[in-house]
Amino acid sequence: MGASLYRDDRHVQGSDMPVRFPLGADSIEVAASRYGMRRIHLISADGSQRRLDPTSGTPEHWRAQFSRRHPRGGRALAACAVIVLMTNLILFAPQLLDLVTHLPLWADRCTPFASPVDLPAWANTVLTVTAGLAGIERALTFRHHRLLDAETDGNES
Repeated sequence: MGASLYRDDRHVQGSDMPVRFPLGADSIEVAASRYGMRRIHLISADGSQRRLDPTSGTPEHWRAQFSRRHPRGGRALAACAVIVLMTNLILFAPQLLDLVTHLPLWADRCTPFASPVDLPAWANTVLTVTAGLAGIERALTFRHHRLLDAETDGNES
């Protein structure tokens, strides 16, 4: 995934992410996750940082407008995303650990873990789809937590 820098509606520079575009003494840092932008900050010469507003016409801009027009709805959507990702982490992580520790590579080296959670395939599919949607919501609002958003991490900054 690449980032492009425009100045006065003209393409100035492009690069793979994460990237830091120099602007004289200041710079712009850009990074993305699998589901969208993770960071777009103006870094001043004194080290202070300010998140830049999303460009009009982008999904991030649409999500920011939704939160401005419907603050309660925006907060509810953000809270639901966190709940979905926490639930996914609690339910899916033990199953994944169970699966990995039963692989021949690990089964010979350690005692296999028996997950207390054993969901049917349809429930795991629902968890995966809702986690993807929650990841998109968090990316659109530039929210990121190392543990909570671990599965949505793409390019690291």
